[in-house]
Amino acid sequence: MSSWGNNDNAANAPYWAVETVVSTNAPTASAPTAANVALLYGNTQFQAYTQGMTVGLFMVDATETTAGGDNVVDISLSNQGSGYVAAPGVTFSGGGGTSAAATASIAAGKISNITITNVGSGYTSNPTITIGQPNLVIPIDQVIVANNVIMYTGHGQSNSAALVYNWNGSANIGGLLNGTTYFVAPVDANRFSLATTAANAANNVIIDLTTQGAATQYFDIVDGVRATAIASRGLSQGASGAEHATHIGWNLKSVGSGGRAGRVQYETLVALSNPIGDGSDDLSLPDA
Repeated sequence: MSSWGNNDNAANAPYWAVETVVSTNAPTASAPTAANVALLYGNTQFQAYTQGMTVGLFMVDATETTAGGDNVVDISLSNQGSGYVAAPGVTFSGGGGTSAAATASIAAGKISNITITNVGSGYTSNPTITIGQPNLVIPIDQVIVANNVIMYTGHGQSNSAALVYNWNGSANIGGLLNGTTYFVAPVDANRFSLATTAANAANNVIIDLTTQGAATQYFDIVDGVRATAIASRGLSQGASGAEHATHIGWNLKSVGSGGRAGRVQYETLVALSNPIGDGSDDLSLPDA
């Protein structure tokens, strides 16, 4: 077995750390190899290593144990949602702070990961995260009035699927009304028409579109399920009311999902007194 080093990088990480992770995503990924420890090192990708969890290996230094209490450093999915055909927006509210930001990724119609792009500052409690509803945003040049067709690459909607039209405060597509449910009559994987009822959609009795509407219009996907997530703040070990605690050195960090969303656990694998460097983990382990 390889030993470990004090430098905060994958080459100095304890190789045997991967054997402590029960990998249900890839059964061979627990072998102590350079590739596997590199995957585990600094990982913030949901289910990259273990099904249903985000597991990463981090070097924690003294500064990081007393920082991050007012920053958003973890987002765990309580529900991945369904029916997504494009990555939704992610917004933060409450918690007393400002500027936290994140982006969502999708795979197979579900949210596959939420990546923090700004930890924000000044949070005294965990903010509420809102993930956008599954929808189809339709620019005006994608409304083909001459053919009564709407263009959307890979729209993913089956015949008679229900969509709610939202004009977003500007102008309706001619023939549609804001807040009204319509039904899909697919032309192909990248084009569809609309009908007033599911039966009409099945029989290709479609609505006559007369104008292109507005640039910010969209359709909510009725059968889509909005994803939900929970935010957590950083270590701030020296602060009153700290949520987490750990020791300086190599730590295995686990973030739950589903019923365990919001539960963050640090397991110290190698305690050290003099870590060298700071790796690339300032979003997960802020220095201030």
